Amino acid sequence: MRTIVALLLAVLVCVSFLAFLTVSKVRSTVLEPTFYTSVLEANDSYNAIYEELLAELEHREEVEQLREELGMDSEEFERLAREVVTPSFVKAQIDGIITGVLGYLRGEVEDPQIFIDLSQPIERMRPVSLDYVDRRVESAELVYPTTAAEYAEEARTLIEYLERGVIPPRVPSLANVPEQTLEDALDQVLPVLSYLDPRTAASLESQWEAVRAEALSQPESPEAMKLAARAVVSPYIDEAIASVRAHLDDHDRLDLVEAAAEASEMPREEFVAEADAFRDPINTLQGVGPTAALVIMALATVLLALVNLPHRVSMIMWPSITLIVAGFTAIIVAAMLSAFLSNVSYEICGDAADFACEPALDILQELTRSMGDFPKFPSVALIFLGGIGVTVAAIIMSRGASASASPRGGQTGNTRSRSANNDSNKDW
Repeated sequence: MRTIVALLLAVLVCVSFLAFLTVSKVRSTVLEPTFYTSVLEANDSYNAIYEELLAELEHREEVEQLREELGMDSEEFERLAREVVTPSFVKAQIDGIITGVLGYLRGEVEDPQIFIDLSQPIERMRPVSLDYVDRRVESAELVYPTTAAEYAEEARTLIEYLERGVIPPRVPSLANVPEQTLEDALDQVLPVLSYLDPRTAASLESQWEAVRAEALSQPESPEAMKLAARAVVSPYIDEAIASVRAHLDDHDRLDLVEAAAEASEMPREEFVAEADAFRDPINTLQGVGPTAALVIMALATVLLALVNLPHRVSMIMWPSITLIVAGFTAIIVAAMLSAFLSNVSYEICGDAADFACEPALDILQELTRSMGDFPKFPSVALIFLGGIGVTVAAIIMSRGASASASPRGGQTGNTRSRSANNDSNKDW
């Protein structure tokens, strides 16, 4: 019976030590933001996510509408999108999401605050789009009307193109035009533009005095044409921005928790409550798990010594050998996990790894490798302590045998020596 109890306690020591290593490793990897960010950085995953994000952005309905209204092709859009959404912005948002999720799982906040802050790209949408319009106006072919009516007609054609969302193929040159002719041409434009979209007409009318003044002061410069073009396309840019902001909060942030709750068709409070039910055990485990495992291990080791009372050698030998076995078991298990889990993670994605899977696969691969890489110091320390215990037990056995073997005269001494030897063996 004593042997069975000792074996069970020895198994408990090994299991609790493995649990200590596992929970400690989980806390330093699964719940640590730098683990994920370093893996993404090492595998160039940020760049892969950025490229796919641009491709996804191009096919959003509001973006496609803006592209059509500004007459952009795919190449032009990609160039402008890279000005609006920068790689550093995408990296910052990914890191923020990782930090927010893990901060919640670690119990640092009760209500998960996980956002994508779109204020920077939203602020850049207007100037980048207007700069694009300016460049298109500058690159358009110049024509040279001769009368006020011809100038007015060219100006109306220019505005009609812009109002349809098309950059005009040509623009009228105002250079070397008599001032009175230019004034007459500008005065003839607005009255015949009543057919324009009310938003476009209102925007153009509000800017027309600035356009007129620029045209008269700098007739050789395209600035007046740029002002007119900006006035025409501004309502469409504003509409695109408003469409994006419709899904954001007052700080231009997308609440990912709210979005996840909507996707799950449940109120945010209910969604967070379900997340709490998942988070709380993890938080408890990572908080007290390592300490609890060590306490159980220590108690099992003490009990393992006590069940061998009153045999001194067994009280030392059993716990010592158990510690040695626990240390070697951890090293063997780590090697097996490192090989086995790595193969399993490949099977999860396999050949189907794409943009959605590639970063996850990189993280999973590193996670399985790391989980199979238990810290060696605790295992070596156990083996070392166990070795000391075995040495002490061996010394006690040796001294007991030597004392029993010392001659005390004749047969009686030999008999006692054999009896002491037998007692020492029985102790073990």
